[in-house]
Amino acid sequence: MIPSSIQRHLDDHGALWHEIRHLRTESLAQAAEAAAVPGNRLVRAVVLADARGLVMAILGHDRLLDFSSLCQRLGRDLEPIPAARTYTIFHDCEPNCCPPFPAAYGLEAVVDRSLLDQPQLFLEPGSHDTLLAMDPAEFLRLNPGTRAADIGVPLDTLQQSDPERELGRQIERLTPARVRRTLESFHDLPPLPATAAQILELSRNPNAGALELARVIEQDAPLAARVMRYANSPLYGFPRQIRDVKSAIARVLGFDFVMNLALGIAVGHTLRIPADGPLGLNAFWRHSVYCATLAERLARAMPSDLAVRRGTAYLAGLLHNIGILLLGEAFQAEFFLLNRYLLANPHLDLPQLEQHALGVSHAQVGGWLMTAWGLPGELRAAACHHHDPDFWGDHALYAQLVLIANRALAAEGIGIDDREAIPGFSLEMLGLSARRVGAITAELVAEEAPELDDLARQVA
Repeated sequence: MIPSSIQRHLDDHGALWHEIRHLRTESLAQAAEAAAVPGNRLVRAVVLADARGLVMAILGHDRLLDFSSLCQRLGRDLEPIPAARTYTIFHDCEPNCCPPFPAAYGLEAVVDRSLLDQPQLFLEPGSHDTLLAMDPAEFLRLNPGTRAADIGVPLDTLQQSDPERELGRQIERLTPARVRRTLESFHDLPPLPATAAQILELSRNPNAGALELARVIEQDAPLAARVMRYANSPLYGFPRQIRDVKSAIARVLGFDFVMNLALGIAVGHTLRIPADGPLGLNAFWRHSVYCATLAERLARAMPSDLAVRRGTAYLAGLLHNIGILLLGEAFQAEFFLLNRYLLANPHLDLPQLEQHALGVSHAQVGGWLMTAWGLPGELRAAACHHHDPDFWGDHALYAQLVLIANRALAAEGIGIDDREAIPGFSLEMLGLSARRVGAITAELVAEEAPELDDLARQVA
């Protein structure tokens, strides 16, 4: 359904267009595939702001926004607006939509000149199951005052022989002029979700049981639904349908597991990033679910005297990359560029690229966020040090467990980093062998991938 503001604008101007309906998608990349339209004709919009107000930049989905050119042409110092603010601008649109109809919302706009050379344009009108097709002249007629300029850069400029040096040059060109690259700049953190705070409080109560945990989870309907899907998944093999959260806790999943699962989902869903790309929300939750499950399986295989709690191991695996979500919210333009750069250069090391592009890594930011939210030390250690085989400080067993899980999954083609061999010293300290880790990982991927992929989609 086309939002009212856009439908009214089309009707008032007697617009010439035709509608293409497709299966509901989560991103423009998926919409292009679902509707079988070329990326150079699919229109993408970015809303930016400075002290003078808002500007919409409009370009093809196959191009990157050239901030340097845009700001120079307008004589302004623009930055992308926070994702939360787009909801107030496009108030009648579905979440995560940025419809390229600036005149319908009273926005100043600049369109990339390359779009106007296309025979037809395809625009998402504020809903994730529809595209509108029209020719460029009609698009300009519907959006009077929109200026044309060369503000887009082809994606193939990111495929370079010397990617680290080239990334620095592209950052200067394709990201805002005022880049906030220090931890101190994260001053607008979202608060810890109320459900997560209640679960943390419950975890400190030695007398709490399944009934108390179920009452907390049931206050959050989407969270309760996800816990129920876990309990009814073939992954856990319970022979009968589970119909309430208390039964899911008491009869299938267990108190500690559900507490950690619910805490991880509640915390993870506080931060939202685009769905597609190697660092997008879909890839994030798929890797997180696999890593959490493998970390818990490896914890079972460890010697009992090492006292690693299986539920905490699962949660450490689920949330170890939470810094990626925060980087995606805080550095929107840079994060978009980083995703595209990784797509063009999949062999590159993620933490090193993050340092070049952002000045901080997701591990640094993840640990800092968990400290700010008062999450347990085991989770902070895993978030901060899951790339560091030399870390043996407080709660190092959890950090090393996640490191081993990441590298074992990378050997199976799951994940985009940690392709190095598992350190022998880490295996020795955890009482594991390379053969045992490899066997557990291979069994997980071979036998449970469909269930894990399904769970990851449900969480995402």
